Parts: sequence; structure tokens; C-alpha cells
Amino acid sequence: MADQNKNDLEESRIVDTRAAVLLKEVEARSRMMELQASKSASDRAAEHLSVWAGLYMTLMVCFFIFSCLFLEPEVTASVCGLITLVVSSLSGIMRSIVGEPSAREKNGGDK
Repeated sequence: MADQNKNDLEESRIVDTRAAVLLKEVEARSRMMELQASKSASDRAAEHLSVWAGLYMTLMVCFFIFSCLFLEPEVTASVCGLITLVVSSLSGIMRSIVGEPSAREKNGGDK
């Protein structure tokens, strides 16, 4: 009888420990969801671009090379111009995310 009480006590401790771990996990997930919900759109965009901008730039360069090699010369200039515009925009966005000051800010603003 004493052995069964020990086993029951041990099993209840295991269950209590698992319940405590699950409760902490739920609390952590809840906190993570709160943090995600409190982020602004610009923070989310910065986080997304910091991960995927390299892929986007590589993809644009591949499109540029493809357009130069396989498209007709009449269309190549406009396609390459659009791709260059997208790459320049992504570079500007990444520069603003990193926090590099613009030329205007370096020279003292509107003075």
C-alpha cells in the first residue's frame, strides 16, 4: 500500500510539473502574440525586408540578366529601367532600415 501511495504521489508530481511547463509555454506564447500585435507596420516591414531583401535583389539581378540576353532590343531598355528602379528602391529602403543618414541629414538638413 505504501508503494502505491509513493507511485501515486510521484505520478501526481509528474503531472503537476507537466501542467506547470504547459502553463509557462502558454504564457510565453501569449506574450509573443502581444509583442507581435504591438509592432508597427514599419517595424514589420523592416523585419521582413531584413530577412528577404537579399533574395529580392538577387532575383531582380537575374531578371535583368535574363532580359538582356533573351528579350528583343526594343523592349530591353524599358525592362532594364524598371528592374533598376526596383533595385534602387530596395536599396533605399534597406539603407533607411539600417539607419544610414541621407546626404541631406549629413549636410545639416534644410539649412
